[in-house]
Amino acid sequence: MNWEAAGAIGEIVGAIAVFLTLAYLAMQIRQNTDAVRAAALDSSVNALSNIRAKLHDNGELTEIYLRGCDDPQSLTKAELTRFILLITNILWSTLNLYTQSQYANLSASVWESQKPILKRILNTNGGKWYWLHFKSEYEEIFATEIDEIVRS
Repeated sequence: MNWEAAGAIGEIVGAIAVFLTLAYLAMQIRQNTDAVRAAALDSSVNALSNIRAKLHDNGELTEIYLRGCDDPQSLTKAELTRFILLITNILWSTLNLYTQSQYANLSASVWESQKPILKRILNTNGGKWYWLHFKSEYEEIFATEIDEIVRS
């Protein structure tokens, strides 16, 4: 075997090695993307679960939530503040899911599953009151999405 043949074989082996390396890196990137997506979903679900747990574990907060949904003007100033913060936390947690479903490859079905919950909350008297007073604090694209959910 001459030096030219050895060089050609070396180039072929090198090309195969580069191809295998690129294939391996593509596989690693795909696995990393799946892991990031799962972590993002886990974070969002935990945030919503924590809100639900607070309502479950705190009878006073549950009472404020229920009264606020029925008639926010019946709440004291302190209770109204807690009601506003609770609804804000719910909406910001769902905003996170919405944003991830639009821009970060989170499954659209995850966002879709939240729509009936948002509709149920925001179609109460307190939800309507909240949205009327605080809609401007949200990004326009999200506010438009919420408006569509409420109308549907």
